[in-house]
Amino acid sequence: MISIQTSVVTLTSGYGLTVFFFIGLFGGAHCIGMCGPLVTTYAERMETDDRWSGALTLTEVRQHALFNLGRTVSYALIGAVFGFAGALLYGTVKLAGVLGSIQGIIGVLIGTAIIFMGITRLTGYRQGAIEGVVANTGLGSVFAWSYTAISTHIDRWVNGIGIVGLGALHGLLPCMLLYPAFLYAFAQGSPVYGLFSLSALGLGTIPSVFLYGTIIQSVSARQRQVVHYGLGVLFIGLGYVLLAMGFMRFGIVLPLPDIPYYQPLAGLGERA
Repeated sequence: MISIQTSVVTLTSGYGLTVFFFIGLFGGAHCIGMCGPLVTTYAERMETDDRWSGALTLTEVRQHALFNLGRTVSYALIGAVFGFAGALLYGTVKLAGVLGSIQGIIGVLIGTAIIFMGITRLTGYRQGAIEGVVANTGLGSVFAWSYTAISTHIDRWVNGIGIVGLGALHGLLPCMLLYPAFLYAFAQGSPVYGLFSLSALGLGTIPSVFLYGTIIQSVSARQRQVVHYGLGVLFIGLGYVLLAMGFMRFGIVLPLPDIPYYQPLAGLGERA
């Protein structure tokens, strides 16, 4: 299991945070496509004295900033939960003496899943298609609860500090941008890795969502499709890393860049 110290060094000295930040930055158009209508609803229901002047008020800036803070914190905490779940699994199988094999299987399976998600981005990705499938699984009740909580608390929370909670609830909504990141955090088996990497992703999404809520109210379908291509490449890259590390556990060596960000992955689970 990667130690907390090793995880922090890995994230701050390598390319990990940068990769996840760019996923969030490129994924801003996806966030607008999925959450744009809700963000527009928040903007319309914010109380301001200059509603009809067209000028952006400090109150609106503050509320949108708090909303995005809530989203980012939510992503980070859920990422930490997935990392912790992975750590528990690796700790359990380590006691059983089958750590290497289990890590190899998880790396191959999750790596393949993330690559598949990336390929869907490159080959006619339809907004909400995969999210809808996942929502119809056992997680559907969680998503349904989130939508209900958001819709019933908008008027009560949108004009105060409670808008942080509205933002946080978005971490529980079905999102094709977050699924690969959460799976990656789980495969790493480190809550610290999940916390920092999902924080970077959340921060990357803030510019697009903030501008959408305050200034821009539309993004063309063509622009979103171009962004999906970029996300597809990034997801395929992340998935390939896990896939290669998984095969390495079985003695199969695939080409892998010698980048500091990747090095600790090869020793996943070997440090106490």
